[in-house]
Amino acid sequence: MNSENEIIGFICSTRCSSFDHDTMATHDSEGNFLAIHSVVVKQEYRRKGIASQMMKHYIKSISEDNRMNPTLPISKTVLLAKSKLLGFYVNLGFSVLKVSDIVHGQEQWYDLEMSIVRNLPLSDERWFVKTEQFKKPFPQVKPYLDDHRSWVSKLRAEGYCITSGYRVDSEGKPGGGGMMFFTAKSYDDALALVKNDPLVANECVDWRLNGWIAEVGDVQLQ
Repeated sequence: MNSENEIIGFICSTRCSSFDHDTMATHDSEGNFLAIHSVVVKQEYRRKGIASQMMKHYIKSISEDNRMNPTLPISKTVLLAKSKLLGFYVNLGFSVLKVSDIVHGQEQWYDLEMSIVRNLPLSDERWFVKTEQFKKPFPQVKPYLDDHRSWVSKLRAEGYCITSGYRVDSEGKPGGGGMMFFTAKSYDDALALVKNDPLVANECVDWRLNGWIAEVGDVQLQ
């Protein structure tokens, strides 16, 4: 809305379990995808960054809704776009998958999607942290480090609340060891997850798993 409480833009979407021509016409209240059909800004307010602000706020609200309704979370946002708008959506974090099988008019459309990353624990989860140090030469570790990154990215796309990185010194140089921060329902669940980490499974690191309890403030992932 503008200062006069006039609606100057809106976003229209429906939930679905798959994204095709038929599901675009219906709303599935239990679908785990959110299909965005329209992003509209009134003519005189276009090219002012309003559509980007609307989309960022909308995507953030989806993550917040997932936390409030963890039994029916949205795992990804999907949409169709013409070639001239691909850059707009990619800048917002969407990935271009392929030329769409869905046909509307004469112009070509593309399938895009964005995974909704969960950034807070569910009500029955708590935080865990895995710390580690390489115990093999880096050239031997590197292939599994790449596998680790892909593994964490896949978990995030599947709805896990997890992030991974490494510690550095005062000059920003690595060497302090790696750290993975994530949520799980129990220590046993956390341990099972860690054992699937390619760095752990291939004995590349000495590692330690601990639960984490906030005393002052809390943590929210990005």
